[in-house]
Amino acid sequence: MIIDVFRELNRNILSLVRRAYLMDPVRYVYLYYDIVYYPEFTEAYLNVTNNDIVGYLLIFRGLRYTAIHIIGNAPLNAFNEIPLSNHLMIHAETEPKHVNHLINKLSSKGTISLSRDLTMICWSNSFREFIINDGVVIRRLSINDIREFLRVKSIQGTRISKAEALIRLSSPHWHYYGLFMNSELVAIAGTYLKLPEVWVVGDVFTIPNYRNRGFAKAVVSAITKDVINSSAVAMLHVDEDNTPAIRVYKRLGYIAVQEMILLNYNP
Repeated sequence: MIIDVFRELNRNILSLVRRAYLMDPVRYVYLYYDIVYYPEFTEAYLNVTNNDIVGYLLIFRGLRYTAIHIIGNAPLNAFNEIPLSNHLMIHAETEPKHVNHLINKLSSKGTISLSRDLTMICWSNSFREFIINDGVVIRRLSINDIREFLRVKSIQGTRISKAEALIRLSSPHWHYYGLFMNSELVAIAGTYLKLPEVWVVGDVFTIPNYRNRGFAKAVVSAITKDVINSSAVAMLHVDEDNTPAIRVYKRLGYIAVQEMILLNYNP
């Protein structure tokens, strides 16, 4: 049975999604989070068998691109809902034939690049805190750090408005740590999704002149410690070819639990 979530939304469907999320947070965290917190930007199509979700297609229309998750035995007829006029970031954990079908569909309309991502998680029993002693200060960022934060984002190549920066530094959904050297912000790491059971860590960046000194490891460790102290699981995504980053995350106690294909599409 195929369910268009926002056409048929009711208590039973929400309970179905929440149950799937609690049983497998890694696989269903984005589905649950976007439906609950960002319904105005979200489309979701479920494939349900015997009252269990066996696959889904999630479409989140963001400001810069549209994020799509194709998980399990996703409903193929819902692929027609994918907006081919948008820049797409597609995360797929599904059968190769579905991925090939999608690649053929996209390549006829635009350009695509393909890579593989690892999903890694860390919990209280695996976490190994990393403390750096190098004359630096590591602390949670606030709106008082907006000027330094915007400077680092500009160096990163991700220009954001002052309004968006204020939201990121004050919203309960975001959670940033920064590493300062001589009052200069030189490394950041944040979360962009927070639920009682799982936080998703991302936006890890160190200014080029300060790399290879353990700064990224230190800020990821600081934010992971907050996750653990909240009794949640920390989750992040990393390109499987990014060996240095994977090595760092493993030393902090992160373990790879999922492999996904990442398609970057431009019309």
